[in-house]
Amino acid sequence: MARPQEFDNDTVLDQAMHVFWSKGYDDTSIQDLVDATGLNRGSLYNAFGDKAQVFALVMERYRTSSPAKALAAAPDDADTFALIEDFIQSLVRRAEQDPDHKGCLLTNTAAGLYGCNDAMTTFVRDTLVTLEQILTNVIERGQARGELSTAQTSQTLARFLVGTAQGLNVMARANPDNQVLKDIAITTLNVFRP
Repeated sequence: MARPQEFDNDTVLDQAMHVFWSKGYDDTSIQDLVDATGLNRGSLYNAFGDKAQVFALVMERYRTSSPAKALAAAPDDADTFALIEDFIQSLVRRAEQDPDHKGCLLTNTAAGLYGCNDAMTTFVRDTLVTLEQILTNVIERGQARGELSTAQTSQTLARFLVGTAQGLNVMARANPDNQVLKDIAITTLNVFRP
């Protein structure tokens, strides 16, 4: 008879997330994950699989806390400029509240995809495409109601915003000066003003 699991999956994945976040995928070893989670190798493999599988589960968990969730969940009649502003400001706030300057796990992963398997590369690409589509829908609604600039198409502005968000995440890690991040946010928002 198998012994009942004596650990919480979410807690273990959160512990693994912090290791991947601080060391990156390539530099994280199974021993690092064992040390961080307190599980032995057998328990880790049995519950979560190999390093790539643990990382995939961590990334899926991380995606559920994305600032884009608020955009996707917003009602159709929500003020679209306020939604875009909150999205950008949430990135700035996250950077301000990160004393270790870890940046965004997804952005860090995208910047280092050379160490990831094809499934992880696909996951990152699909996540960014999904974000673009969410933003395109929000921007399209805002343009139709006169809340957002129509100088560019909704898709062009969404792509700009995805790129800016990724750049802001990199700056939060490389040069986490709050004023720099705020300047990027203000300039970005000015692009969206009608």
